[in-house]
Amino acid sequence: MFKMKDVLITFGCSWTFGQGSAYKEGMTEDEYDKIYLDKDLCWENGWRRHVVEHFDFDHINFGLGGSSNDKQFRLAQKFFVSKRFKEIYQQNRKIYVLWGTTSVNRYDFWIKQNYQYEHIFLKHTDGQDVHPDLFGRNSEPIDHIAACLTKYSYYEPARVKELELQFLHWNQYFKLLGIKNFWYDTFSSFNYSVDLPNFFDLKKRRRDLLSVLVNNHREKVKSKIPIWHIDDFVYARDNNLLNPYTYHPKTDGYKQLGDHMIKKLQEHI
Repeated sequence: MFKMKDVLITFGCSWTFGQGSAYKEGMTEDEYDKIYLDKDLCWENGWRRHVVEHFDFDHINFGLGGSSNDKQFRLAQKFFVSKRFKEIYQQNRKIYVLWGTTSVNRYDFWIKQNYQYEHIFLKHTDGQDVHPDLFGRNSEPIDHIAACLTKYSYYEPARVKELELQFLHWNQYFKLLGIKNFWYDTFSSFNYSVDLPNFFDLKKRRRDLLSVLVNNHREKVKSKIPIWHIDDFVYARDNNLLNPYTYHPKTDGYKQLGDHMIKKLQEHI
């Protein structure tokens, strides 16, 4: 009798999507701009392919470049009441959810002038202002909303608390459905106050995917720099671990992340 494959569902931002993974050394910025968002190349060179092929999963991905936690939660709410999910669930297939957090200074709002949801980034993770090209077709309302959020609303500890509530909510939801779900931080290791056994390396202070790349490189070169003296992003940039244009991992870096995810999933499933 034909056995249907288990299903892996992924949520996250550009590091989950595989953005920039097709970068080659010496590539010009114009050449890079033509390929860094290519869906097929991001799949081929990103970490998700390694995980899916290793476990022989069917796969559904919601991770997108520039995505916020807000957007991922919205997409999850929509998917898990959809006909597509109901069909998968009724087939009694094992379902695994792998969910990556991203920067809490990203938002997702409906913009009526554009008639769609748009990303709103208050700051990049390196502290620089966001380039206006990232702002959709009509940036004026987004600029105003971002200014108001920055002045009157944004407070990182509060945003992290909101994340914690989402962790607890989705953990309970998936448990009721018999779905195994796992969380990981992408490039910010927040200090969470909730106990989450299904959060990869939660007890580690530096547990995010960026830290994985940095730690792997430090072990490879036998670095003697004390770990508390390291800014992971600066280290990754200065040691050529990220591409020079959008600071995403290179193909080898994504392969390392795939190996990391495979190891973590093997420990839990």
